Amino acid sequence: MSHPWNAAAIADKLGIAAADLAIETIVHSLDGIEYENVLLFDRSKPPVSGVLSVPNYFGIRQQALEIAATTIGNEHAIFVADVFGKTVRPANGDEAMAAITPLKADRAELRRRMRAALDAFAAQQALPLDAANVGACGFCFGGTAALELARDGAALRGVVSLHGALDTPAPAASSFKGAVLVLHGVQDPSVPREQVNDFIDEVSAAGIDWQLINYGQAGHSFTDPDANNPGFFYHRQTAERAALALQDFFGEVMH
Repeated sequence: MSHPWNAAAIADKLGIAAADLAIETIVHSLDGIEYENVLLFDRSKPPVSGVLSVPNYFGIRQQALEIAATTIGNEHAIFVADVFGKTVRPANGDEAMAAITPLKADRAELRRRMRAALDAFAAQQALPLDAANVGACGFCFGGTAALELARDGAALRGVVSLHGALDTPAPAASSFKGAVLVLHGVQDPSVPREQVNDFIDEVSAAGIDWQLINYGQAGHSFTDPDANNPGFFYHRQTAERAALALQDFFGEVMH
């Protein structure tokens, strides 16, 4: 299937030859709406493990694929999930906010869409994917979405939130199935300290394997090279540290 992506740039972020990059558009439907996801993997050594990755509030775009590739690396198949629907591709911040606001208000619907994306990932026949060897991560809004999937009891080895909101209207003290890692910028104005503390209480009550790394010089959006506003800015050193932390985490929890 043809696609608009700059495959060479994505392969470079993965550290593989462009000829070895498999990049496929994966379509799934939910309630009559089609969603277009993007599957990335190294065709020279197809992985048996996979990470479902949810972009920030702009959804599926070139930069989202490059950030996922940079952060997750080439040890796992990467399924960049569409939770908006294929006709929703925000072109600016206002459109992006309009896309995520209903989903942040209706976490049950967000969980349904995340489940549908996870099912579409697990169904991929092009991979020797072990359905018991899958994790999820997300960036900004995507981090919130990934945590909601974990709270919904999805059978995931591990879940990582990168500068995502940690609040939920439905804490899940007993639903988490795998480990959780939160990579948080302390200067993030959208995630106040009280919200962090409430999250700590939630996962502690769940009795799961959880970690929280606070990055003192980072705010929101620290993995987004285009972010440049007070409290919402790219921080290269933190982005690199976070990628190492995420890769180490998934390397440990996925076998």
